[in-house]
Amino acid sequence: MSKALHHSRFHFHPEQLETPVWVFDLEHARVLWANPAAVRLWSADSLEVLTAREFEADKLRDDGMLSVHQSQANEAESSAKWFTRQWVFYPDGEPLNVLCYCKPVLLDDGRSGMLVEALSRRDEAERQVENQSSAQDNAGLMISVFDELGHLLSRNHAAELVRSGHDLLADYFSDPEQGDLIRQRLLSNRSGVVTMDLQVSGRGRWHRIELRLGYDPFRGDQVLLLTEQDITRQKSHQVQLEHAVHYDALTGLPNRTLLTNQLELALQSRQKDKQLALVYLDLDGFKEVNDTYGNDLGDQLLIEVGQRLKKALRSGDTLARLGGDEFVVVLSNVGNAGEYKIVLDRLIHAITMPIQLRNTQLHVSASLGVTLYPDDDSDADTLLRHADQAMCQAKALGKNRYHVFDPFEGRNTTSQQENILRIEQAIDNEEMELYYQPKVNMRTGQIIGAEALIRWNHPQQGVLSPAAFLPIIEDTSSIFKLDTWVLRAALKQQTLWQQAGLRLCLSVNIAALDLQQPDFLQRLQGLLAEYPLVDTDLLELEVLETAALEDIVKVSGVMKEIAQLGIHFSLDDFGTGYSSLSYLRRLPAGALKIDQTFVRDMLWDVEDTTLVQGVISLATAFQRSVVAEGVETEEHGELLLRLGCEIGQGYGISRPIQADAFSEWVSQWTSFQSWKACQNFPVNRDNLALIYAEVDHRGWLRGIENYLNDLSATPPPLYSSEASSVWYKQGYFRRMRQQPEFAAIEPLYQQIDKLSAQIYQLKGDGQEQRAKQAFAQLELISRELVDQLRTLYIVMNCQW
Repeated sequence: MSKALHHSRFHFHPEQLETPVWVFDLEHARVLWANPAAVRLWSADSLEVLTAREFEADKLRDDGMLSVHQSQANEAESSAKWFTRQWVFYPDGEPLNVLCYCKPVLLDDGRSGMLVEALSRRDEAERQVENQSSAQDNAGLMISVFDELGHLLSRNHAAELVRSGHDLLADYFSDPEQGDLIRQRLLSNRSGVVTMDLQVSGRGRWHRIELRLGYDPFRGDQVLLLTEQDITRQKSHQVQLEHAVHYDALTGLPNRTLLTNQLELALQSRQKDKQLALVYLDLDGFKEVNDTYGNDLGDQLLIEVGQRLKKALRSGDTLARLGGDEFVVVLSNVGNAGEYKIVLDRLIHAITMPIQLRNTQLHVSASLGVTLYPDDDSDADTLLRHADQAMCQAKALGKNRYHVFDPFEGRNTTSQQENILRIEQAIDNEEMELYYQPKVNMRTGQIIGAEALIRWNHPQQGVLSPAAFLPIIEDTSSIFKLDTWVLRAALKQQTLWQQAGLRLCLSVNIAALDLQQPDFLQRLQGLLAEYPLVDTDLLELEVLETAALEDIVKVSGVMKEIAQLGIHFSLDDFGTGYSSLSYLRRLPAGALKIDQTFVRDMLWDVEDTTLVQGVISLATAFQRSVVAEGVETEEHGELLLRLGCEIGQGYGISRPIQADAFSEWVSQWTSFQSWKACQNFPVNRDNLALIYAEVDHRGWLRGIENYLNDLSATPPPLYSSEASSVWYKQGYFRRMRQQPEFAAIEPLYQQIDKLSAQIYQLKGDGQEQRAKQAFAQLELISRELVDQLRTLYIVMNCQW
């Protein structure tokens, strides 16, 4: 062997290396030479025993593996490159997965050989765990090896304990079709790793699996290597954390956070001919129970009430505890007044029945407030507030009853003038308060400013949003009083921030009616004189686009005079006012704020995505900055960055914050990793069709999900149908077709069409569970399609 090594093209002596190194004869499938570390790796008694070992060279030749290795060797030989490969050995009768570093060599007789260095042994952690405690065997690494058809070849002891009796790769998955699909995809791609979390059927445990391609030198064949790690403890901790965030610790019922999500979902999924009833429930006499018997018994009472209410509801209804003795019920899809009134009577009856706790019989009742959507055509927060108001009315009428909110009741019982006077009284009594919603540069993560948003701390109704009172006064002289209060409060806060070293641009909303008043400029200058430390370069006035267009000549003139003070302007809710280009040119606004109604649905609605991109392009053309409102999720921000919009605000960044908590939020703010990854991301509007394709597919997938959940009567058309016009079939994408990345896209659409057709068939046959299982597979392929579209987008953008 030393002679053969001497005549090879490698002139070094690796015997002393601790890393296993050997030379492999590809044609005869034999080890020609190995250093002592490799002999130990192969568990051979000596080098002579190892070099005499048979590796079934005939099978290696028959399966075509030799030609594969030789082609890799020739290619690597010509480019002088090493390559890595996973090898599976059986030194002790159990599979050992080793990552190897391979270099093609030419043997002395001209045949192809391979110099191999073992880089890592994936079973070491597993063996250490097994040696420490056999009782914790299932916590170690479980290894199973399968042939290309998914038949078991071998597995280690840890895997045998868990997987005994399961001899097919598909049996390892709760859905065998999913296992077959993953296996076929790995084999077709000839590379890659699939990582996912699976619940082990019948064991109640979770495993994290990795499935990859490997090479078995004994069989001379490609194999599938599956490794598993028990992650039940981590999953349990994750479930506990999620439960703590969304559920009430005392009763186990959904809390306010989960209620908000479920109420939004119920509003979206409401059938057109049905109503949604929102019930706000407050116990009568709970304080007396707490004061008399103590908090412990009071807590037990709340638990018992929660259980009774739950039993009184219909299937599909939602019960949540807001805190204290307040509960909320969401009755979805009620057909008529009789239907929801039956449920309300059941709720009242369930609570008024005597409650026996610790040898003490308690008697309580409840007051219920109800509002009906869409008769009360409000958003989720306002609906909850209206139900609360109705509950207060039920208490005022004698308790132990329900009262239904009348959207027109306020107009019928209270005059408009009384409402206006009450709002002015609130301004004088300092019941108004400014909250601040941050604006950030999503590309850099820098906080660049905040918008001042008014709230009314109503003594009886709690915190009210502007929608509850601004419409009452926006066309009256009272709006001038409110605007003055807002400006003074904002300037005061800006002074405090500047003194604390916090320099942020503060945006303040101004009514167009106020802006057109002859004395507005004088009033503004007077307020600035009260706070001389304020840097006007850090002050911005926001004007609604629709309001600015009402009297373009007067508004633009006032804006220009104010701009001379160093104050900036932005057009709010841009896109809703049908501005002409000439109007936009005449208004001295440095920023356009994209209306949140466009941003909210842009992830799956191509029309909204196009509108957002149009505003961005318009702002760029007129050298204006652009701000996106309604950035509710990380995904919204990522898509906006890809479209070229860098500045955003919305619940995905932060809800409006009270002034005393704002500085703390600033110190703790961290941007999303996906946004940071976009710092050097190229933006090229010539390739926007790839983004639109991604959005279109996401909306198409959502359409299928709605169809499976009976929220839509018909599914979206298949991509291959006449009703669909797939972007990549259009002629002006010829340049993209020349890219290697393009080749992977069309087959994915074909796979998606085939699987979607199966889903439609299963749904039509009434096999809804199987249809939803197939949809989970469709989501996997869809994620792969989105990844390919993004890769192609980057490749095309880098060809400027």
